Amino acid sequence: MKKTIFLLLLTLALAACDKVYINGDLDGIWRLVSVQYPDSTAIPKQVFYSFQRHLSQVGKYYDEEQPVRFLGELDYNGNRLSMSNFHRFPMEEYSATLQMLKEFHLYSDSTAFTIVTLNEKTLIMQSEERTYTLRKW
Repeated sequence: MKKTIFLLLLTLALAACDKVYINGDLDGIWRLVSVQYPDSTAIPKQVFYSFQRHLSQVGKYYDEEQPVRFLGELDYNGNRLSMSNFHRFPMEEYSATLQMLKEFHLYSDSTAFTIVTLNEKTLIMQSEERTYTLRKW
């Protein structure tokens, strides 16, 4: 009887530790692989997008310098995603400028995307005339 109760408690404890991803496959860290423009393709280096709950983060990581990161709001609904209101991370009082966001291939402080493909390994999304391809990191 004691073994049964112990196993039941152990099972409940392990089940309670399961992570809750409210955004499904979208949640996590994604490496930006390419951005297809109407007349060219950009292959960014060390640019990452992160999504978790209602937050988005864009970051650029360097070998010998401090990373550059901006934290923003995330609105995700079905095949629509928008990122907005970016601030420098760690949180500073100023918002990201358009010039700062261009390093991450974002051209507005409020960018809306249509999700073309989303699974556990690949995210393809479109905004205006650009197509973003990301891989889960």
